[in-house]
Amino acid sequence: MKMKKLLAMLMAGAMCVGMLAGCGSTTDSKDEGTDTKGSAAGTSASNFDGKISFIISNKDEFQSALDQSAKAAAQARGIELTSVDCAADQDRELEAVQAAVQNGADAIVIILADDTRADEVIEAAGDLPVVFVNRTPQDTSVLDEKHVYVGSDENDSGVMQGELLAEAMKADDEDTANYIMLQGTAGLLHTTKRSEGVLNALKEAGITANAVTEPVDCGYDRSAAMDAVLSMIANGQDMSKVNVLIANNDAMALGAIEALRQSEVDMAGIKVVGVDGTNAGLQAIIDGTMTATVFQNATGQATASVQAAINLASGADADENISYEMKDNNIWIPFEKITADNVADYY
Repeated sequence: MKMKKLLAMLMAGAMCVGMLAGCGSTTDSKDEGTDTKGSAAGTSASNFDGKISFIISNKDEFQSALDQSAKAAAQARGIELTSVDCAADQDRELEAVQAAVQNGADAIVIILADDTRADEVIEAAGDLPVVFVNRTPQDTSVLDEKHVYVGSDENDSGVMQGELLAEAMKADDEDTANYIMLQGTAGLLHTTKRSEGVLNALKEAGITANAVTEPVDCGYDRSAAMDAVLSMIANGQDMSKVNVLIANNDAMALGAIEALRQSEVDMAGIKVVGVDGTNAGLQAIIDGTMTATVFQNATGQATASVQAAINLASGADADENISYEMKDNNIWIPFEKITADNVADYY
């Protein structure tokens, strides 16, 4: 899927108010995340003209893409969607939920700042349906017919990252990864899954993984990752002994790359992998500074979450007019592997 093309299609969809799957699109339904499996409930959802509140944890590059795509999806459906950035503060998110209730929202879509506090979001939302997007509640028992998750299965992200790294290493006849790992916010489920998954996949592939340093919590932030790597180098870390840099997302991978450049480190022997498939990450793969990434479909997640919110607010099933698989109140948007061989399909 080409991200820019898809966003343009979603904006064009605003001309097709009331048509849930777009207007004459030839794009595969996987890209839009919707289809036209109509029913009585689906018809009700198609006439929805209420308001959705989109509450964002922290508007980094990926969450900004989610925000833009959600607004485009709402515009294509002729509905009102407002978003608020809560600066990674769960208490501010709860205040935003309460404000949405008071302001007459019909449904809430939220990226959790703290994925252990989903129950508090549901309590604050009262009777409003809640769609958790991108970050799944750690306690999945909170999910039910009125409270659902839309996103990608983090059991796959780190594993795919490790598989991509193993393939690149074996192509260069390497069997040992002397790595530095830059992690996202400690305690978040996707931080744990990505960190464990990549190492497990390397082991499965027969690659020996040796940590050059302890993992560093960079909070999914590019500047924090750059500062962390600059600090390592300033404190005497010999980067010639590092041949792998693993980052839980593209932003941290790019921050590390910038630090290595500033320190005039020869990157020819360092393989760098990330997660998300952001435009900047894709460009780094094209430029040859990043080895691979795992694509997380911001447009698919945003579009499906908006549709799910419409459905729930209309009394329809959460997955009406959504082509992605739904299981146990989770709507799954698959991760995808990106390397230099297929990066052009995503850029």
